Amino acid sequence: MNKNVIIIGGGIVGCLSGLEFKKKGFDVTIIEKSKIGHESSSAAAGILYPLMPWKYEDELYELSMGSAEFYEELSKKMLKDFDKDIEYIKSGLLLLPPYNEDDFLKWAKKSKTSFLKKNNSILLPEVAQINPKKLMSSIKELVLSIGIKIYENLAVTGIKTDTNSIDAVYTNDNKEFKGDIFLLSAGAWSSMIYQKLVKKIKPIRGQIIEYFANDLIIENILYSQDIYILQRKNRSIIVGSTLEDVGFSNKNLQEKFLELDIKAKNILKDLQKCSIDKTWHGFRPGTDDNHPIVSKDKKYGNMFIHSGHFRYGITTAPATTKILMSFF
Repeated sequence: MNKNVIIIGGGIVGCLSGLEFKKKGFDVTIIEKSKIGHESSSAAAGILYPLMPWKYEDELYELSMGSAEFYEELSKKMLKDFDKDIEYIKSGLLLLPPYNEDDFLKWAKKSKTSFLKKNNSILLPEVAQINPKKLMSSIKELVLSIGIKIYENLAVTGIKTDTNSIDAVYTNDNKEFKGDIFLLSAGAWSSMIYQKLVKKIKPIRGQIIEYFANDLIIENILYSQDIYILQRKNRSIIVGSTLEDVGFSNKNLQEKFLELDIKAKNILKDLQKCSIDKTWHGFRPGTDDNHPIVSKDKKYGNMFIHSGHFRYGITTAPATTKILMSFF
């Protein structure tokens, strides 16, 4: 009989983990408190690159390498097998002044990163993007097609344990899910399920605004003043994002949306004729060092943590999933 894996959390991290467990012959069940990919995975911009990597430790940049190739191949598969377009675009990232050129050049030399100078800006031509909402709807279809069970709108509220292992988890409607292996991939909500993570993972709110400008074309992802501006295939323009350590609060959203609007129109003057079409926000799983947590629990031998990806869940999930699977 195949071992049963219970995955708590159906974002990009939980779904990619489930796909790999299934490839190894496990029976897989994903429990998601809302809808698959509905939280921070869908709320993201989908830039397949860590913004300003020279400001982070090398590990984060290394975890992001290969993500563009992964999603390019996934894009081809989704188009071929499901007629789904996740909008993979190699648009390049244009770093606009002001920025510390010396820091960038040192990092580029060390990381062997190719770039082009364009006036006072720097172009990273290999940077790509995807559409997270379309990615997650496609991933859900892929997950279901290979026999992974999905339970949506169920929140895990309790864990049944013995001395050194977990027997089952309970949900808010009193369902019990027994398993052989348990994977916690609940993003910003991970610490609410497993108290041991309270000081390790916390929610960081991020807000995004969207304009629709049919006559405006942006060739590259633009980055300046700690925000990015990019364009989808339907010509909509995405601007984000804030970084707010406010817990799970939904207060003062309009103030931050306005700040993004002002910044974006200062960077790209053509946006001044545009009004905000949509706004949304999400809660990222922040960690003190901005690095994901991929580990086997020290107390319960059949429990694993795959969370804490902060604002780079989509970007680093392919690499951290490989690390996770090295335990099996």
